[in-house]
Amino acid sequence: MNDPSELIGKAAGILGTEQAVIAAGIFGLKDDYLAVGLGAAAGGSIGDALLDNPLAGGVGAAAGMHATRAAIADSKGLTIRMLVAVTPERIRVLDWQTGSGPTKELLSFDRSSTDVKITKFGLSRHVELNDAASGRSLVLSGTTAPFSAESKGDKAVMKELAASR
Repeated sequence: MNDPSELIGKAAGILGTEQAVIAAGIFGLKDDYLAVGLGAAAGGSIGDALLDNPLAGGVGAAAGMHATRAAIADSKGLTIRMLVAVTPERIRVLDWQTGSGPTKELLSFDRSSTDVKITKFGLSRHVELNDAASGRSLVLSGTTAPFSAESKGDKAVMKELAASR
């Protein structure tokens, strides 16, 4: 499901064939570490208090993190995971539904007016997009981890974006 050629096909299925999709990968929003940490702490406390079980605390913490990430993404009109598709002229951001793929386009950036900054964060990379013409900005997180199924698509997107800088 995360094969780069399959992701390109899924993106093209939503975007049409007007412009060829050069690269596609699955990215997430860069975490707001304070908010996600607070969500995990709150969820862990609730799980532990309700069931008085360390395992329940761990499950609650994970649920709290996920709920916080979902709320942050929703507040921006985005989804937790997104398919980023690069065409010759645009950077297109689509929603990503695990198990089924993209259903719609969420954002689009003009490559000629968008400044792209890619920074390392362990085995992850933060991809900052700032479109001077529209005033839109977005910071995504992708992976380069060799054991991740998403890394090939993410690396292809980042390579293409770095080439246009």
